[in-house]
Amino acid sequence: MNTKHYCAMKFFYTFLFFLFSFWCSAQDFSAQWIDHYSYFSIKDLHISENKVYAATDNALFIFDNETNTSQRFSTIQGLSGSDITTVYHSSAFNITAIGYQNGFLEFITPDQKVRTFVDIFDKATIPPDDKKINSFYESGNELLIATGFGIVSFNLENIEFGDTFFIGAGGSQIDVSATTIVNNTIYASTVNGLLTAPANDSNLIDFNRWSVANPSVFRGIIDAGDNLIVWSSAGVFRVQGNTTVPILTIPNVISVTSSNNQLTLITPNTSIILDQNFKEVTRVVSNDTNTFIATAASTLDNTLFLGTSELGLLKIPINNIMQREVISPSGPLHNDPFSVSVLDNNAWVVYGRYDLFFNPFPKVNKGISRFNNGEWQNISRDDILGFSSLTRVAINPNNPEQVFVTSFSDGLLEVRNNEVVASYDPANSDIDNFDLAGENVAWLNGPVFDDAGNLWFNNSRVDLPLNRLNLETNEVTTFNSITGLLPDFSDGYTDTVIDDEGNVYFAGGTIGIIGFNPNTEATVTIDEENGLPSDYVSTLAIDRDDQMWIGTFLGLRVLSDPSEALNNGNLNLDRIVIEDDEGVGQELLFDITITDIEVDGSNNKWVATSSSGAFYFSPDGQETIAQFTTDNSPLPSDNILDIAVDDSTGIVYFATEKGLIALKGTATGPEDNLTEVIAFPNPVRPQYDGNVTIRGLTEDSNVKITDIEGNLVFEETSEGGSLQWDTRAFGRHKVASGVYLILVTGNDSGETTVFKLLIVR
Repeated sequence: MNTKHYCAMKFFYTFLFFLFSFWCSAQDFSAQWIDHYSYFSIKDLHISENKVYAATDNALFIFDNETNTSQRFSTIQGLSGSDITTVYHSSAFNITAIGYQNGFLEFITPDQKVRTFVDIFDKATIPPDDKKINSFYESGNELLIATGFGIVSFNLENIEFGDTFFIGAGGSQIDVSATTIVNNTIYASTVNGLLTAPANDSNLIDFNRWSVANPSVFRGIIDAGDNLIVWSSAGVFRVQGNTTVPILTIPNVISVTSSNNQLTLITPNTSIILDQNFKEVTRVVSNDTNTFIATAASTLDNTLFLGTSELGLLKIPINNIMQREVISPSGPLHNDPFSVSVLDNNAWVVYGRYDLFFNPFPKVNKGISRFNNGEWQNISRDDILGFSSLTRVAINPNNPEQVFVTSFSDGLLEVRNNEVVASYDPANSDIDNFDLAGENVAWLNGPVFDDAGNLWFNNSRVDLPLNRLNLETNEVTTFNSITGLLPDFSDGYTDTVIDDEGNVYFAGGTIGIIGFNPNTEATVTIDEENGLPSDYVSTLAIDRDDQMWIGTFLGLRVLSDPSEALNNGNLNLDRIVIEDDEGVGQELLFDITITDIEVDGSNNKWVATSSSGAFYFSPDGQETIAQFTTDNSPLPSDNILDIAVDDSTGIVYFATEKGLIALKGTATGPEDNLTEVIAFPNPVRPQYDGNVTIRGLTEDSNVKITDIEGNLVFEETSEGGSLQWDTRAFGRHKVASGVYLILVTGNDSGETTVFKLLIVR
């Protein structure tokens, strides 16, 4: 493979292609972010020495078979978060290679840093659907990369690209599933058959050097000792010259690997191990008691490591195949969360779905996940009474072990202590019925608790869309007074919120917002005629000043006094206008599709969007504290479906279309008293350059910080349960080393606390 010769010919661009290596060293976000990805859908695995390298949807974990421990790599450590297709580890160079559907290449180097190469991804001459990285093969210091357009060589010693081989007819692009080298011959399994070329040929970029050894289409190729093994949908074969000899005839072979003088092959429901004479050693079959869908497999030390689509990575002793251990790291069930809810360090995730037009088809049935004090607990799809398209979770604030889950198909589920204990639907309650092709279904959404402990939720495409469940009587109440406000047809409803006076508001795709007073049954409609940018309202939030923040398909509005609008018809619907760098007023989030709004303990606003990531605004929206995207954070996607803020910890959860991730926030909800006030970090050491967080405050607490001589350096009143100090004297210069006193006074001046903070510069 003569790079100099190739460079001399690179101007013949019709036939040749060159990748100028462009890479970036990824940032490690582990100090501030938390990985909550699922590691149960295995895309590929590779075994090197005593370690198993398992690729999942968008992350990687490395299982050490000697210590039974795992090391994880995700967007937190710098991976792109894109869809992974294959993984390989070079023990000679201690480098792990990861290939992606979109053409990304990432390498974990010996220093545990992630390097991302976007050369293939950025190449305009390759169609996006052909950039997939299919497999890796190591030869000397080169890694041959089989792709959807040809073969690319990569120098592992120099960490840079080499030649690219277009080996289709006339030098065209061709899908290459795998490569290998046997007896100084390169073999490539392609959509045009098995192609070969001399491995020591210095001009392999010339497509004429490649010839068709076998016209059959194979899914892959490996070398197993002196044998060349290929496989297709019909079985596994040994290559002899220009012919193939059947080893095992079995349909739908997905992959074959070679290790420990054994071949391991898988079909969707079977894994078979063959010895060096191609005799069957054992087979693991999916059945009613041990059901799986196989995706990858290999052996190590008389153990089968079987990757599955939903159960994770299974460790199975070859001599006792009924003993199966799941060794995937703990996590939620899936990487496509639809919504997340959190209360007191307990997060709940569901995986339903409906489209822009509130169409839930095809329905999905994926179970429920719970993150409980640092541990993931999952309720499988077999244990949710056949419910599908789960949309939202409401946690009972009076009993966090009781939650209710709405379904955009079947009704309402009640979960207690991680078990589904009851369901509510049109057949056993007064939930209105939606007749769909002969099915009696209920498309429920937006569950929320009121101060009296009742659960409110909305019901799409029915005459009685607003529902209240009394937890003491288990009775569902509907309200006829809403009916007259409904349009002739509404696609569906989204969110439900309750203001400080107990008034209920729900929103939808065509109605804007409908407000309802449960005591007087007064109603109000808020729509485009009142100043909404769109009647498609996706989310509502009541902040700590009892203002309603409204997210729509085309932007943001704020209703300053929703109860006044409901009771007296006085609508004060405001845009938020900010000045750009040139002093020109601009509407905040103009024409941006907003998917969720959440309020944290400091009354700051978290706003999720469908294309621009997540924004963090000051209480009035005039200051953009931060914007998080895939470019500046470990978010795996800029399409944020939902956000949840834990008032007890300040942690912010982001449900994206490619997984769940959390930010270690600092804004917490107000406490009832000042007994738990702390400041962290304490002491502040020289290497620390962040803010000091004071947590455990009551609402409207006054916080004063003085030096040891009593000179005031900071004073602020808290919005929620925490605030931050930048260690500067009223924002000017950083204070000197020393002991500082923090004096906290409650809003009624009846409670105070004083403690010390040490700063070392």
